[in-house]
Amino acid sequence: MRKSVPRCALIVHGGAGAASPANERGPRKATILAAVEAGAAILRAGGSALDAVIASVTVLENHPLFNAGYGSTLNADGEVEMDASVMVADRTGVRTGAVGAVTGIRNPVQLARAVMEQTPHVLMVGRGAERLAHRVGIEILRPEQLISPRARERYLERVRRTRENVDRAHGTVGAIALDADGQLAAATSTGGVPGKLPGRVGDSAIIGAGTFANRIAAASATGHGEAIIRASLCRETVGASGKSDLTRVAQRMIVKLIAPQHHEAGIIVVDRRGRIGYAHNAEAMEVGIMDVRGRLRFERAARIGLKPKPAQVK
Repeated sequence: MRKSVPRCALIVHGGAGAASPANERGPRKATILAAVEAGAAILRAGGSALDAVIASVTVLENHPLFNAGYGSTLNADGEVEMDASVMVADRTGVRTGAVGAVTGIRNPVQLARAVMEQTPHVLMVGRGAERLAHRVGIEILRPEQLISPRARERYLERVRRTRENVDRAHGTVGAIALDADGQLAAATSTGGVPGKLPGRVGDSAIIGAGTFANRIAAASATGHGEAIIRASLCRETVGASGKSDLTRVAQRMIVKLIAPQHHEAGIIVVDRRGRIGYAHNAEAMEVGIMDVRGRLRFERAARIGLKPKPAQVK
């Protein structure tokens, strides 16, 4: 009897928002493909979806061109505050962990995993989360070591301009995967909105908003955090999956839940059959994919038709 081939799948995103400058597109593409390869190598070796998404997101957190970890944008005080979450669904149930407004942590996605595995909690923030990182041996840096030259330059330019359209400046990263044992996992990490108020926590730390997984599907979101939180975008998208084409489901959720708020967002989703979908209504979103046949590819996702209208100031 012919042995069935395990159906593994993985997709990562590098954020939805304004298009990158031409000189950054090549390095961004190479890093997204490196992130996919890091996760794919784990899946090919029979490793877990959780290990795969952590590996993929860690690659993106370590690169200054992505708004997560070392590449995080700066808040209104010129400091880095980061959010991240992870969620896993398998035969034993659902597990999750998240961190918000953490500083000095090179890889917040790894700290989110520690919250899930080392504590009875779901979400930890600030200094308490940072103390956990110290206890479990996660790399801790001085806060200024997380400020990349690119982020500092953009912060100083923002100060010179005195105003910024933050709706156009997203950059969350994320990964979702299905492994050979049927485990589904999702991970999301971000430096947040440029110029945000200190202490602001976005969708990347909120389970159901920026990250969600159950036995049916897993999803990771990017874009305007407050809009994603209000929409519970990942939970709603996973709940709407089923037998439908996942890209159409993702498109429908962006149109239904995000566009009416006059904001931008993107989402990636994978289901228990290894089907993959993604959609966004921002100017640009880049994804890297390993499909169930083991093929790797990079795509600049096409924007769906509805362009959000500028929010009115009241």
